[in-house]
Amino acid sequence: MTLLNWFRNFQKAKTLALWDKFLFVQNKRQYQINSRPVIRWIKGDGLDDHVTRAAIFQATRIFGDEVDYCLVTQGIKPDRAREILSWAEQSVEWLPITEIDNTKLAKFLLDAGCKPENFGYWWKWFPERVRINAPEWILDGDMVIVARPPWFSDWKAGADPIRVTENLEEQLYGEYSNHINSSSRLYSGLISLPPKIHYLKAVTALLKTQPLEKNHDGRTNPSEQGVIASTFQKLKAIPIPLHEFPFAHPVLDELQFGASSERNSIWGYHFVRTFVTHNPWFDKLTSEGVIVSKSNQNNISKYRWLSGGSGQWGIPGWGMDERLLDVVIESTIDMVPGAALEIGTSRGRIAAVLEDIGFQVTTVDHVDRGAAKNLEGLNVKVVVDSAINFLSLTMDKYDIIFVDLHDNSTKTWKKIWQLLPDKLSQNGKIIINNLNLSDIEGWKQESGVKDLIQNLGIDWNVKVLTNYPPGIVLVESKT
Repeated sequence: MTLLNWFRNFQKAKTLALWDKFLFVQNKRQYQINSRPVIRWIKGDGLDDHVTRAAIFQATRIFGDEVDYCLVTQGIKPDRAREILSWAEQSVEWLPITEIDNTKLAKFLLDAGCKPENFGYWWKWFPERVRINAPEWILDGDMVIVARPPWFSDWKAGADPIRVTENLEEQLYGEYSNHINSSSRLYSGLISLPPKIHYLKAVTALLKTQPLEKNHDGRTNPSEQGVIASTFQKLKAIPIPLHEFPFAHPVLDELQFGASSERNSIWGYHFVRTFVTHNPWFDKLTSEGVIVSKSNQNNISKYRWLSGGSGQWGIPGWGMDERLLDVVIESTIDMVPGAALEIGTSRGRIAAVLEDIGFQVTTVDHVDRGAAKNLEGLNVKVVVDSAINFLSLTMDKYDIIFVDLHDNSTKTWKKIWQLLPDKLSQNGKIIINNLNLSDIEGWKQESGVKDLIQNLGIDWNVKVLTNYPPGIVLVESKT
């Protein structure tokens, strides 16, 4: 190994930690600057939670870790968001929004006398993009994907044009109807975007030319559809035909396919009006197995949405493998109820699982990657601090201490171990991840845990819980 490569490996964990800190200070998220394809749903305070939950489950089953996922919500409390996300098979970013997430659009609405609580349909465009450098789908929360569209691979590669769902039935566009070309009747249920495409400029240009009428109410006024349809017609969007993504209307006995007789190319359904009323079509398609339901959740699977995924946070394997989580639960369950300390919060999955099995949890990390909002309302205290500083200051003792650091150098672990044992209650347990991290290519210098275990004194019992990479070890005092 060259000196340069040795230095790069040596600095890898520290560089990642510094990058985290830089993004945190700049109020930016690794998630948003990523370039992996992303599917994004918008969910408001309606009756369609069960549809959005199924939509996320279905999409994460179909596309797996090929893409990333994001749930944008407005007016949804954390416990409700966690329930909607509880069926997810992959990591999902939860992004609650306010008017500050698209200040340009918000100003047009506010100038028209539309208060944020009345933004209604306009919330779908807050923010304009969650990832400007990535292919992105923007969907209503009442749309369920059931198969891959034929152009999915091109979209995923960033090589597909803009596409927008279509409604061939008569549709109102409010006071912007005169801006709509009758050659296609776009409907903004699903917007498929290539990387680096901005549409807000065209939206604001139209709103400058023809401002919204005074006392606008985005919950009932259809002007949003007119503005968006006009915008994407100008951007030369290709319509997604209704026979591929039919409307399932609650009061109609037939699905709406438009003029086409084609019935074999369906890859999604739009359960219209489910936001405000029961839609029997959702029940029918679920009973037929077209839309799949999930059962037998446990305290690991229901927080799968908090996993790290395979790269959406920039680092493959960022979150803990579920086989390792099983080991953690099995090794701590006998200490319930008790106090648990987690060092290395990440997005909050381990803290949520520990809380779910009955622990009162304190979780510490040097930045907040969304854990504070993800865990809000649970019996979890989220602390943004370095491990060394927190351990130096806290007077509390814990029955379980779980440590998963990003910097596992020998130097770091010597400092940690000077403080850690004093925070352990009598008969408490310390569980440490990354025992064998240094055996993995690219992490050769991360040998701190292994060095610690090999040099512990006779006062400690050590048990390797699993050698499955990167390995977990249990440490208990003999006294």
